[in-house]
Amino acid sequence: MFVLSPLMYRRPFLTLMEQQLLLLSLQYIYRHQIAENVPLEDTITFDELAQVTKLNSKDLTRFLRVAISRHVFQEPKKGVIGHTAASKLLCKNPMLKAWLLNIAEEFWPAFTRTVDATEKWPGSEEPNETGYSLAHGTRDNPFNEIRKDHHRHQQFITAMRFSHLHPDYNISYLLNHYKFGDTGSDDKSTRTVVDIGGSNGEVAIEIASRYSHVSCIVQDLPDTIAGLQSQVPLALKGRVTGMAHDFLTPQPVHGADIYLLRWILHDWSDAYCVKILQNLIPALKQGARIVVNDISIPEPGQLGIKAERDLRYMDISMKAFNNARERDVEAWESLFTEADSRFRFLGVSMPPGARMSIIEAEWMGDKTPLPTC
Repeated sequence: MFVLSPLMYRRPFLTLMEQQLLLLSLQYIYRHQIAENVPLEDTITFDELAQVTKLNSKDLTRFLRVAISRHVFQEPKKGVIGHTAASKLLCKNPMLKAWLLNIAEEFWPAFTRTVDATEKWPGSEEPNETGYSLAHGTRDNPFNEIRKDHHRHQQFITAMRFSHLHPDYNISYLLNHYKFGDTGSDDKSTRTVVDIGGSNGEVAIEIASRYSHVSCIVQDLPDTIAGLQSQVPLALKGRVTGMAHDFLTPQPVHGADIYLLRWILHDWSDAYCVKILQNLIPALKQGARIVVNDISIPEPGQLGIKAERDLRYMDISMKAFNNARERDVEAWESLFTEADSRFRFLGVSMPPGARMSIIEAEWMGDKTPLPTC
């Protein structure tokens, strides 16, 4: 019988280590602005580049040769470095550059301290008791910590927008699948949608464009919402408005038809998600809908191994960053149940081709909730 040697099983683990070492090289390249100091259409020696960047030539050469082995830069002759198509993107594409910063300087250090955090704060759901907290030496939550530095904050926002450019995350899946203007009757009276944590208003603008009887209020923190009106087309002025609001405080807009949370709850632990939902309750009218657009993890084995692995990576990334998590259907339902028994959980649907699900609940108020779907 043919028996595989234990050495055959090293490869997956070696690959993981190789990826970490490449990231180490990219962190060095980003932090010291290496790409910007290599001529776009010419070459430069390692020694010359070391002088320009004020770095040790031997260290620089070793870090760059790791990147060169993956076609980030090239060494056309010994001791000389030039750009490749990949390395040029680090100069020419600010979104990619911001994303690399986010991975190398924000997330990766957090990953390396996450096991330490679970030992220091076992089972914690607090956003300041994480691998990120230990790696960055902060007792603030990551969002507040990043916000302290304007450039760092802007880079973080840009990185998030770059991540969301993936076709599977396109807002068309939400807009084509969920009818924000549908009242279930011929009634076309004005409906109000509150986009909580709605950033630059991209989703709200699309909703208002599709439904002439829908008005949207975009809520986010003051510095995020400040530029909203410059993004709103003239034809939608008055129907798409902005409001400064922290969703960890009570909801100020009472009586809206739909409260939308897109890419929000996966950033927070269960305890904080329950608080976010409870903050809505005083504002809710009977029949109001809570629409969550976020990842919903299928049962183990329902996806191909690559797709499931990606979701598991995302889940543990959220743990490292903010003690947050990705959730399955049962976990989504539990959030609403724990927040208040008057929420009627309507279920989870996944538009074909999308990576994000639509999770919906209805506020029943004093009316006895019907059985969930």
